Amino acid sequence: MTDIVIIGVGNPYRRDDGVGHAAAEALADRLPAIEVVLLDGEPTRLVDAWEGRRVAVVLDAVRRGDPPGTIHRFEVGTEPLPAAFLHPSTHGAGLESAVALGRALDRNPRELIVYGIEPADMTEGNELSEAVEAALPSLVNRLAEEVRARCA
Repeated sequence: MTDIVIIGVGNPYRRDDGVGHAAAEALADRLPAIEVVLLDGEPTRLVDAWEGRRVAVVLDAVRRGDPPGTIHRFEVGTEPLPAAFLHPSTHGAGLESAVALGRALDRNPRELIVYGIEPADMTEGNELSEAVEAALPSLVNRLAEEVRARCA
């Protein structure tokens, strides 16, 4: 087990809801020494994936009302998650429940970083929207740099 894990969350059959998986898969190619996990957002699976890690990075679609493709970053500490990260998704109870469960069981990583990508289309389909697809390289580059810096 590596001390850093990248967790792509989402439903790849709901268009932009699959952006977490798409970004994580791209990062797996760029960072072969880092463990990458693809999940559906179920809280106990999230906690199991990040337990015992120094750093966990979660990638998911997040609706805040910004233009599609906008990248949001948040470090989870002791404060509550921002309201934008609490909206129900197409894939389960979500990150808020996982963070709360991890806190209650003392199973959260030392650092939990969430990257949320503003979706355009969450309807059925397996292709990302044009705006989200265009933002993907920027997200992958930004995250690859951050992870490399944490490995140094």
